[in-house]
Amino acid sequence: MSSPSSYEQVLREVYRDLGDFAVPYEVDFKRFLYSLELLGKRGMIKDKRILDLGCGVGIMAMALQKLGAEVTGVDRFIFPSANDNPYRIADFKALRRVWDAYGITVIEHDILTRLPFEDGAFDAVNSDATIEHLVHSPKGLFVEVHRILKPGGAFLVTTPNFANLLRRIRFLFGRSPMWDLKDYFDRGEHFTGHRREFTMAELRAMLAWSGFSRVSITAQNSFFSWRRLLHPQKSAAQIVALLAMPNPSMREMLFALAEKD
Repeated sequence: MSSPSSYEQVLREVYRDLGDFAVPYEVDFKRFLYSLELLGKRGMIKDKRILDLGCGVGIMAMALQKLGAEVTGVDRFIFPSANDNPYRIADFKALRRVWDAYGITVIEHDILTRLPFEDGAFDAVNSDATIEHLVHSPKGLFVEVHRILKPGGAFLVTTPNFANLLRRIRFLFGRSPMWDLKDYFDRGEHFTGHRREFTMAELRAMLAWSGFSRVSITAQNSFFSWRRLLHPQKSAAQIVALLAMPNPSMREMLFALAEKD
C-alpha cells in the first residue's frame, strides 16, 4: 500500500504531465488526493481493474494507472463530437497523446445508458463529482455499476454535500443554495452544471437501494485553502468551511465508499 505522500507526489506528476489541460482542476487537487487515499486504504488500486466514470481529462485515471491499476475511463463531454460545453477539449489529439503515454483507455459513452462492459468486469469503480450533473436520477447508473463490479468490489462516489454549512446559511438568508440561476436559465438543454446535489443520508440511501452493502460515507472540506482566506471574493466561504470542521455533516464534499457482496 502506498503512503499518503506518494499519492500526493503521483498526483502532482499527473498535473504536471497534463499541463494546461489540468489548470481548471487545480481547485480539485485535495478531492482527488482524498479519493486516492480512500481507495488505497481499501486495497483497491495496485493490480486492480478500475473504471473511472465521467473521467474528464483523466486526472484520477492517470494517477490510478501510475499507482499500478489497469484503468479505463468513460466520458462524453470532453470529446470533439460533444455539444459546445465547458468540458469539451479543443486540442483533443494532444490530450489523447498524454493518455497514450500513460497507457489508459478512455471511451466516449453516455453513462446514463447501459455501460459497454461485461458483468463483474471491474474490481473498483470511481465516480468523481459526476452524479450532481446527471440529467436523470442516478438509479440506472448505480445499478449498472453494481452489475459490472466483481463481488467484493468497491464503488467510490464523491459529490457536493447539499447540506453543507454555506448552503444552510444562504438558505437562511433567503438565497438559493442551488447552482447559479442565470447559467441554468440561459444554457437550457445544454446546461452542464449541478442539476441536483445530495445530503449524506440521501447518498447512503441511494447506494443501499441499488444493492450495495457496507456503505461508509465521510465528508471533507476539500476546497478549503488558507490562501483563499485573503481573497476578497472567497474569504467568506473559507471562514464558513472552518466553522463547519467540527461537524462532518456540514462539510463541503461527500465521499461514499460502497461494497458489492
